[in-house]
Amino acid sequence: MTNVAAHPIPPSAASQGWKTAALLGGLGWYLAAFYGAQPIRWQSLATVLLPDHLVLSWVGGDWGSFQVSDRLPILAVTGLILTLAYLAGRLSLAAVRGDRRLTNLETLVFSTAVGLSEWSLLTLAVGLAGGLHSRWLQLAACAVVAGVAVWKWAQRHAARKPEGGTPWRSDGRSTASSTPEDANFASPWLARHGLWLAVPFLLLIVLGAMLPPWDFDVREYHLQVPKEWHQAGRVGFLPHNVYGNMPLGAEMHALLAMAFMPGERDWWWGALAGKTVIACFAPLAAFGLLAAGRRFAAPGAGVVAALVYLSLPWVVHVSQAGLIEGAVACYLVLAVYAMAIWCREATTFAEKADARSTAQRGWRLIRWRRIGPRSGRASTEAWTEAMPRGPLLLAGFLAGSAAACKYPPLLLVVAPLTLCAWCARGDVRWRAAGLFLLAALCGGGLWYAKNAALTGNPVYPLVLGGLTRTPERMAQWNRAHRVPPDERGRRYSAAQAYAAAADFGWRNLWQSPLLAPLAAVALLGARRRRLTLWLAAYAGFYLAVWWLATHRVDRFWVPVLPVLALLAGIGAASCTSRAGRLVVTVLLWGGLATNLLFLLSAGVYDHRYLVSLERLRRDEPAESNDPSRVHPVHRYLNAKAVAGDRVLLVGDAQPFDLELPALYNTCFDECLLERLTQGRTPAERQAALRGQQITYVLVNWGEIDRYRSPGNYGFTDYVTKELVREELVRGQQLLRPVPLGIDPDRAELFRVVEQE
Repeated sequence: MTNVAAHPIPPSAASQGWKTAALLGGLGWYLAAFYGAQPIRWQSLATVLLPDHLVLSWVGGDWGSFQVSDRLPILAVTGLILTLAYLAGRLSLAAVRGDRRLTNLETLVFSTAVGLSEWSLLTLAVGLAGGLHSRWLQLAACAVVAGVAVWKWAQRHAARKPEGGTPWRSDGRSTASSTPEDANFASPWLARHGLWLAVPFLLLIVLGAMLPPWDFDVREYHLQVPKEWHQAGRVGFLPHNVYGNMPLGAEMHALLAMAFMPGERDWWWGALAGKTVIACFAPLAAFGLLAAGRRFAAPGAGVVAALVYLSLPWVVHVSQAGLIEGAVACYLVLAVYAMAIWCREATTFAEKADARSTAQRGWRLIRWRRIGPRSGRASTEAWTEAMPRGPLLLAGFLAGSAAACKYPPLLLVVAPLTLCAWCARGDVRWRAAGLFLLAALCGGGLWYAKNAALTGNPVYPLVLGGLTRTPERMAQWNRAHRVPPDERGRRYSAAQAYAAAADFGWRNLWQSPLLAPLAAVALLGARRRRLTLWLAAYAGFYLAVWWLATHRVDRFWVPVLPVLALLAGIGAASCTSRAGRLVVTVLLWGGLATNLLFLLSAGVYDHRYLVSLERLRRDEPAESNDPSRVHPVHRYLNAKAVAGDRVLLVGDAQPFDLELPALYNTCFDECLLERLTQGRTPAERQAALRGQQITYVLVNWGEIDRYRSPGNYGFTDYVTKELVREELVRGQQLLRPVPLGIDPDRAELFRVVEQE
């Protein structure tokens, strides 16, 4: 008998070998597709060959522009807001007993997230009351510090007294999992010290967040609307900027920073501080993933989840740009996290209550005659009343906080978590669902009440229209935000579904090679089966709604990425075989390295991390053809305008960097030039312009042409070059061209002619 026959290979080992080979083959195909889809991903590897060129790009090619000390005021105000947020949130968690059975890390994360939302709501309330130029926000900061001091004193005083037991009490120490998986984790060093690998990505996020904004949406409303409210001293309706009348919970941190920022140009420096606070939601979510991995899987799972999330190019990109998807993502994953804690505690509590009820059943029969039937019922009701509600209220408030940032979380966060609270254990829980919705209302309801009061539509401008929403503008809005059709007019087809899946999985420029493979391993593994299935189901629900009901902007699926990052952490921790550990280790190190090199490579976005902010504020290019963050006409107006000047922007909806007063409108709002000139005589037109104190008119033909291009948002037909050049300039001589030496088909600046 041969040796092979004497020692046959077990069927389980053979099947495991085939599974491993199939997984390795699938991973190889995925990585080839991922790096082949965007050549810049592998071309960025050349960055390691040109380190001097890389460092030189951080100073804009000129070491004379080097400056870092001017970031200190931004960091100081950012640190102040984060500290006040933690203190306020810590008080709130203690007040609702939401900190029980939480680890120190969980308490830090949840307190900071809750506090950020509370300060956002307070800023909104003060702004609605017209108190932005008063000292109410500074007084609130002092009150929070005083409240924490009193609470700490009360804690020390109460600690000296003996306390009686309660049905549900915890010392607040960790209930996190500590499983044998960590002993077999891909790398013991990675499990213990892997968070240090996130430091380069954290530095990129913070340094990039302190740069002046360059993204269109940020300059149009994310920072422009807080600037307008700060300069007006109050929060109100903006008829010229439809986006400024939506929930702006994350943007309130910029408004708060403007109120705290001292000195000249407090709106500009405060905007950078607020932009940095918004960026800090990314590391806050990463810490939440670290804690969630520790609690529900293993410490190593939390480390990988945090690394995968913080190294995602999408996360770094939106955080640096000042976009608010990172804030929504943070609130979303923490709401899901808190709901998972509540479901686990509610299940444990119910099991204990059932055991207690069974044990007391015989005793109640013995005591029936002597005490009566109500004692057992009262005991059960008292036990039911003692069921922990802190995590449920926390989940609701965080879900409402997500809805305070954007409308979609109403459907994507609040609705599914309400359903979860309603039937978490298979039975209907009206009280739990009601408490969750009440907490969600506290977290975001003020924004919807504001819109209802100011516009007549709590979800303005969606569905119900509202103030300034004509049928034509509603049709334009719906046309721009509908599900996009393909070249054959279809909105739902297999080809479109595949294209969306491929874009999410590997084609999109800002995706990571770590997310999809490790998340897939979690789904294929047998460990943590219930948790992974629920997380995957939620992610699938989110992406399905994104594809079925939105205009499929890729940035809008960023909020679900931390859920998939948690799945990736669980998947990495489930690879306990020697081959699996090796593959995970190589994939992690390789993916982190390529992500970092891609983010460092020039040409993707602004890399001038160490250039003087004063120079970046003006952003004067060294050569006339060099790119610049600031439009040349804006730069001219900032340099030449005097007190009393005011500019009317036509087609230009990015007035953030303008230092003189500006009138503008988005493409979805009434065109101000059309309102001031249509159907009027030359004298009436001139009177209308002077009545608005308009001294300059800037017409951005490049933006108007972009809006009018096929598939874009559209722009009023009233504004034409014939109207401006032939009628207003040559014919009626209401406007006089200002020579700037730029292409007139790109943009033109005119001076309003004085009345004779």
